[in-house]
Amino acid sequence: MYFLNWQKDVSVEELSGQKVVVKRNKSTKDFHEYLLISVYTFISVLLAHPSSPPVVGKLSISNEGYSVRKKLNRLGIPTPRLISISDTVLIEEFIEGGDLYKAFADGKDVLLALQAGALTGKLHNMGYVFIDNKSQNYLVAAGNLVFRTDLGFMQKKSSVFSRSMDIGSFLASVIDFESAKYDAIEKAFFDGYRSETKKYFPYLSVVLRNILSIGFASNQSAMMRNLLMDCGIDGKLKIKKRTIRNPFNIRK
Repeated sequence: MYFLNWQKDVSVEELSGQKVVVKRNKSTKDFHEYLLISVYTFISVLLAHPSSPPVVGKLSISNEGYSVRKKLNRLGIPTPRLISISDTVLIEEFIEGGDLYKAFADGKDVLLALQAGALTGKLHNMGYVFIDNKSQNYLVAAGNLVFRTDLGFMQKKSSVFSRSMDIGSFLASVIDFESAKYDAIEKAFFDGYRSETKKYFPYLSVVLRNILSIGFASNQSAMMRNLLMDCGIDGKLKIKKRTIRNPFNIRK
């Protein structure tokens, strides 16, 4: 699932005798960025947490560049080695293990999600968010080391809504696994996140997970089972105490 990217056409090619990943801008890139910005802003207003829209354009290119990757690596957030970058094409090293969603689908250890949670927490501690934090944006390298790729939407934000978007988008991207696997992934992601931030998930992250699941899930029946498991017969949300903070004070 290296190829799941709605902004760029992604291919694995050979350069100087080694495999590399080449990402070329799609003709619809600007439209998709506008759509994401619009949806992000609309949902934030709808949930009474109005948030400024993500900045894209030149910032997206800067986020993918050498200096940002160097900074992230110093913070303990490994990224694929950048080989070259321009306004339209990015070339980075090929990570053999593929993305995290594929790893889970292939039966690899769900504890890999712990690393994804920890990387998310490290970024939040620095006052930044990924915005687009789906499991397909994490790659599994040799030795089960998890890398973060697709950095274009990273923003300097620390609001409840923006942090909840990171958590909610990750959980939504794995919600179509069978229930036991999903629960294990969620717990591992939470444990990794809390190990870095010493905080629980904001309650808003559950709401965002539920909204985003509609667009992320390929297995709608599994998605519905996992969503319904969080609900009682009367439809009230059953809060998982191990992960959720302040269920009735979501603006804190």
